[in-house]
Amino acid sequence: MFFNSYLITKRQKRDLVDIFYQKIVNVSRNKVFYTKLNIPDTLDGRYDLLALFSIILTFALSRSGSKGLEFSQILFDKIFLDLDLSLRELGAGDVGVNIKIKDMIRSYMGRQKAYCACFEKDNYTKLEKSIIKNIYRNVDQYDNEPKLLVRYCKKCIEEFKDKQIKYFISSKFNFPLIDNFFE
Repeated sequence: MFFNSYLITKRQKRDLVDIFYQKIVNVSRNKVFYTKLNIPDTLDGRYDLLALFSIILTFALSRSGSKGLEFSQILFDKIFLDLDLSLRELGAGDVGVNIKIKDMIRSYMGRQKAYCACFEKDNYTKLEKSIIKNIYRNVDQYDNEPKLLVRYCKKCIEEFKDKQIKYFISSKFNFPLIDNFFE
């Protein structure tokens, strides 16, 4: 098992990180992404969206001050702790889980570098290319679905921009509504 700040964090912070994580899971599992945006409803497709939305949130948290940086690291560790447990529940053994988690962390870090560079420069054309490369890599045919996903990502970034940690730990924080967004 790798070092995990989530496991050694005090209960109050863990509770907040659990809320952040649940919001990421909720948005990434929204059926509209799989039905209207042609993202494969597979383990890879679900992981890709989980990674995308967690990167959006950790990007915003990391810009909300030192507490936000701390929360973004704890959230990262929580995500990979949960993925580790999920792989074990699917029947993977210790060696297989360790290899798969290392691969997932490596792919996550690559995505994080690419996506955050786009967010920092408001370069949504480049973000679309990254999303096609990563999220639509197993999709044979798509039309404007990547553009629609980028539009939603942009909405998230704009919603979270310049927010302080108080916003994220308040009951006001949530990902923008998806219902009717892609109509």
